[in-house]
Amino acid sequence: MAIVSRRHFLEILTAAAAALPFRGRAAHAAGGEPDIVDVHGTDVRKMVAAALAALGGIGRFVKPGDHVVIKPNAGFANPPEWGTTTHPDTVMALAQACLDAKAKQVAIVEFPLSKDPDRCIKRCGLEAALLTVPSVKLKLLTAREDFKTVEVAGAAALKSVDLAKAMLSADVFINVPAAKAHTETGVSFGLKNAMGLIWDRKAFHTAYDLHQAIADLGRVVKPHLTVLDATRVLLTNGPQGPGDTGTPGRLIAGRNVVSVDAYGLTVARFNQKQMTPADARHIALAGSAGLGEIDVGKLKVKRVEA
Repeated sequence: MAIVSRRHFLEILTAAAAALPFRGRAAHAAGGEPDIVDVHGTDVRKMVAAALAALGGIGRFVKPGDHVVIKPNAGFANPPEWGTTTHPDTVMALAQACLDAKAKQVAIVEFPLSKDPDRCIKRCGLEAALLTVPSVKLKLLTAREDFKTVEVAGAAALKSVDLAKAMLSADVFINVPAAKAHTETGVSFGLKNAMGLIWDRKAFHTAYDLHQAIADLGRVVKPHLTVLDATRVLLTNGPQGPGDTGTPGRLIAGRNVVSVDAYGLTVARFNQKQMTPADARHIALAGSAGLGEIDVGKLKVKRVEA
């Protein structure tokens, strides 16, 4: 058996890190930190603050001078009450927290499904919310040059994908999906929200098994923090709605998007059933690939009232 020197081992690790398409710092839980924070409340800003505090504070994620990208679900021209998009108050509370941590730049990045992306941003409430914090920028992905092709190492099906340059160049990436049902994937949470960062979404539906492609995408889109907005949820007829809605009044936060998604299934009955990862197969596939723990019973969960 070959013996690898410490120096050679460090060189191997350095080379492997350099090969990763997302240059932002890796996100690792500190000792004693919960895997999942489940916050219940009525004031979203207090809920966001409580979630961050339970994870050790925003300083665990954002350092002075960082370039932060926040990816909500703002893809539909529907009012916030429909539950098809992330509530703007959740998005802006996180953005403000990043600014308070002395981030150099905070950008909200989205690729709306509509041919009129500005209408999406206006109708979902994000346009008005952005006016309250003018230093936060909005980047709408509208052109092919907004994306860069990256390889997906270890993927079962998705060998390469065109990803948003804005996300790839960020120091910190925060994923803020809405919790909602989806007719094709069971639910649309954090893993599914990453499809708003790719150029050719149609190919995921036509050229690949959709669930496998989403799971593979999780190999290259790895948020430092995921905050699942379950303050109100779309229970049926997702992702676009309208459908039945509920108001669990919860935020589910954690470093690992796969674990957040698995736990997120417990917050409501989506598609008129209590779902498990097997019912949202992309979550099960991501778990099987070692991208995150999906056995909720094995997760360290901290429940907080805010």
